[in-house]
Amino acid sequence: MTVLFVLLTFATFIALDAWHQRRVRATALAPVAIAASEPEPFRPEPVWVAGFLTPDGLHYHRGHTWARQIAPDTAVVGLDDFARRLIGPVTRVKLASPGSWLRSGDHAARLGVGDRQAELVSPIEGEVVETNPLLEKQPGLATTDPYGRGWLYKIKTSDLGRNFANLFSGSLAHRFVEDSREKLQLELMALSGTVLADGGEPSTDYARELSDDDWRRLTREFLLG
Repeated sequence: MTVLFVLLTFATFIALDAWHQRRVRATALAPVAIAASEPEPFRPEPVWVAGFLTPDGLHYHRGHTWARQIAPDTAVVGLDDFARRLIGPVTRVKLASPGSWLRSGDHAARLGVGDRQAELVSPIEGEVVETNPLLEKQPGLATTDPYGRGWLYKIKTSDLGRNFANLFSGSLAHRFVEDSREKLQLELMALSGTVLADGGEPSTDYARELSDDDWRRLTREFLLG
């Protein structure tokens, strides 16, 4: 009887151990839900170029969008200060859907300001992997905090270096903004002096001073949308 009791006890321990091991394996193999996260906070130095905030550390497209690397194969995209001021306070945002493939220069975002709509183009080529969930309820972030919480989408590409090589950064970005400002100033002077502040500088709210037709023409011209 003693031998039988020992054998039964031993068998019970083996069964319990096998059951425990199955639970451990099941837990290890279970899918883990990963919540979408904001990019690492970007706190740039306040670099001002021709009156526009133009932080270093970003790569700028001639359509006034920017890209910033956040992973070896992924970048986050937004609009620059020039585009923000040209468009005006945004009230709605429509972005390319996750899974969409964009080429550099493709339409990637539509920003609404009242009855007006402006198109933004993608600065780089790749697959959209995430859009900014904050913009669903707070679309104004796209223009009130364009370099921070107002980012538009994340894009994954096989060659960030090649994509960035086609964009402006550093002193080239500064020159690009200076040229854009000079061109815009000439356009506004030709339209009406009411959109210019004293000294010939563009006023901070010049977008709302423009007629709908002029606003659409300028946004298409400078944003390439």
